[in-house]
Amino acid sequence: LGESITVKGEEILVAHLRYKGNSKKYVTWTIIGEEPALSANDEVLCSVCSVDVDIYSEGNYLDIKKQIKQIMKNNDWVWVEDSAEMYEEDTGLYHQTCSFEKERIT
Repeated sequence: LGESITVKGEEILVAHLRYKGNSKKYVTWTIIGEEPALSANDEVLCSVCSVDVDIYSEGNYLDIKKQIKQIMKNNDWVWVEDSAEMYEEDTGLYHQTCSFEKERIT
């Protein structure tokens, strides 16, 4: 995802694990895990890596979600699911998590 994405001309900051700025719209991503998917002759040949992308916004975030899904698809990630919509009482931000997976040849 890089350090930012552009959605309808607006730059949305992106951070790994934790956002430390003060913008009311941002995205974080986290590697959830990686596990073997295919083995042969006692060796792992392929694994599946799982990533969560969290979107935070004070308003409508659907365009951000659409852009993230397109970026991930363009980079061979497969969309797995979206979490329920959440509202963070302490920050006043809406929040949703999109999960993706990608196979890796080891």
